[in-house]
Amino acid sequence: MQLEDYDAILCDLDGCLVSGPRVLPGAEALLARAGARLIVLSNNSTDTPATLSARLAGMGLAVPAGRIVLAGTAALEALAREREVRLCLYGSPALHRHARALGLQLDRQRPSHVLLTRDERFSYADLRRCVGMLRRGARLLVANPDESHPGPDGDPVPETGSLLAAIRSVLPGLDYTVIGKPEPGLYHHALARLPAGRRRVLAIGDTPATDGAGAARLGFDLLLVGPLSARYPDLAAVWAPATGAGRGA
Repeated sequence: MQLEDYDAILCDLDGCLVSGPRVLPGAEALLARAGARLIVLSNNSTDTPATLSARLAGMGLAVPAGRIVLAGTAALEALAREREVRLCLYGSPALHRHARALGLQLDRQRPSHVLLTRDERFSYADLRRCVGMLRRGARLLVANPDESHPGPDGDPVPETGSLLAAIRSVLPGLDYTVIGKPEPGLYHHALARLPAGRRRVLAIGDTPATDGAGAARLGFDLLLVGPLSARYPDLAAVWAPATGAGRGA
């Protein structure tokens, strides 16, 4: 597999490029080699592309906001294209600001839609209120199904899917829509950022259930890294055979 053979590289964030405040081995090499072909495609539902770009810049990784596609903001942008949405958003302050900037009406009293993202302030009271809104007919959208992502200390960090599991434990037959990986919509959103035409796409991720399943659905080649990879513990291991030769993916 040669990185140069691909027209687009869609790389996950947590567990591939960074872990919390730590840049993971091989991340800088990937950014340098992929250049403008790289799109950071993440189930992140805390940041916006602008806030994530700024955070990565502070870590020494230069990724313009225009080359970042995130499940949380993609969900908000999809809702903004619908008519007469009254939204109850469980999410970060950055996502609330983004929702208002898109013109979405935020309503926690009589919402037509509930959007669940990784909300670190989500409480028992929120769970009870959310269950009531859904029982009264509000439609549930979920930014991503991930139950956790790896933290910098090795401990799993609870994600949106863990909040969804709490809701489903009370409403086991609940219908809901997932926006992020492995659903194809987020991938199409990313590819729309690139020039039109036939592409060979490489997806890089660390989670078979989302990154792997999403790539398989769309027919993309997959490079799996991290603890669940049988071959590459990190991106640096991918580039290691190319040391001195300048090739390899």
